[in-house]
Amino acid sequence: MTTLVRQLKSAFVIASVNSTDNGVQITWKDGHESFYHNLWLRDTCHCPQCFQQDTLSLNSGEGEGHDPLKMPLNPVIQEVKCDRQGNLDIIWGGEEPGHHSVFDPSWLRVHCQKDPALKQRRKPQLWDASLSIPHFDYQEVMRDDEALLQWLEKMVELGVSMIDNVPPDKAGFQSLVERVGPIQQRYHPINIFTLDTANKLDGNIHHAYQYMKRLHNHTDHVNYNVPPKLQFLGCVEYDNPDNDKQAYSTLVDGFKIAKVFRTQQPKYFELLTQEYIPTGRRRLGVEEKVSERERGTTKYQWETYHRHHVINLDGNGEVYQIRHHENDRVPLDVSHDKIQDLYAAYQAFTALAESPEYTAEFLIAPGQVLVNDNWRLLHGRTAIHNPSLKRILLGAYMKPETFRSRLRLLLGKKSGMPNMWLMGCSDRALEILADRMNA
Repeated sequence: MTTLVRQLKSAFVIASVNSTDNGVQITWKDGHESFYHNLWLRDTCHCPQCFQQDTLSLNSGEGEGHDPLKMPLNPVIQEVKCDRQGNLDIIWGGEEPGHHSVFDPSWLRVHCQKDPALKQRRKPQLWDASLSIPHFDYQEVMRDDEALLQWLEKMVELGVSMIDNVPPDKAGFQSLVERVGPIQQRYHPINIFTLDTANKLDGNIHHAYQYMKRLHNHTDHVNYNVPPKLQFLGCVEYDNPDNDKQAYSTLVDGFKIAKVFRTQQPKYFELLTQEYIPTGRRRLGVEEKVSERERGTTKYQWETYHRHHVINLDGNGEVYQIRHHENDRVPLDVSHDKIQDLYAAYQAFTALAESPEYTAEFLIAPGQVLVNDNWRLLHGRTAIHNPSLKRILLGAYMKPETFRSRLRLLLGKKSGMPNMWLMGCSDRALEILADRMNA
């Protein structure tokens, strides 16, 4: 239970409590009023009989305090009050006389169904070619959880960031990625891959390694059921004799161009949210050795196929994911009466993805790691005209749940709440709890 009532913001301090026929009415010090049904309160009891504080799970076995088959559908409150620590204190009567439940007020507030703050979604900041990428220092994010949280929250806001002063080697790169969480397993034999312009054979492996050509803006692994959430690209070496913008990275905010597309071409926007675009990849006995720095070669086989929408909407009609990769597209699976419109829609969206108005160009310098949200941003690379240019990048991916988990853990830590009250909170609830204390 919280013992810092005086430091809590008024929204998390109970002013008064009243019992009704079927629930509890709470008035908070900020004036907001909440109602909690008796069954909901009894079902969420965190007492030792009902809740295992070591495993953070319900005691729901036969004969346990939270046996769902024996849970009364009309629990009766014998006594309700606000205790000295500011918690909601309930003694149950009826079928369970004497059962005792105590609820943390902050936890109760972020479970109020009438609180509009819980329904507010953190809005991403959309951007175009004028993007100024936020920078973070490697040492700071490695040693300070607050700096790590600021970095990950900026990823939610913008979808991109640059980490400076990273040791320009695999160990330094890997340590940064794993500061957030485990590296995602790829279909390739190695999870940290190398892009090296000195290797003249790697273009046979994948189009991304064909360095003399421009790499068009795209999202990665569109043919996965669940594509990677984060992409990490770290520069080990960059030497450009011409001192121009060869081998510069390009980024496009997919949410931004989707908003433009929705306004300018609503019919085409609807098509790309409803019609499926099939993608696939087939690799049989390919040897992957994309840098002389990697020892040995490994043969692998891989076959995948997936149908997906280019623009994906959530239950509120908001864009939450872009999947766009022209090179991985396979024959369309669409009716004859829709194919021309679908292709026209695809062309129009691709034109926006390649438009200079929305494409930011910048260099990843040695010692820097670019991190981008692969569910939101399209990335690419300018062409290389001088064969003498040297560029070596390290790359890795991260699953969406790994990123989300680290962000949730950091928000929970910042809130100062005990683990038993953090477990099961929504992402939005954790954001609110992290800001519950007065400065």
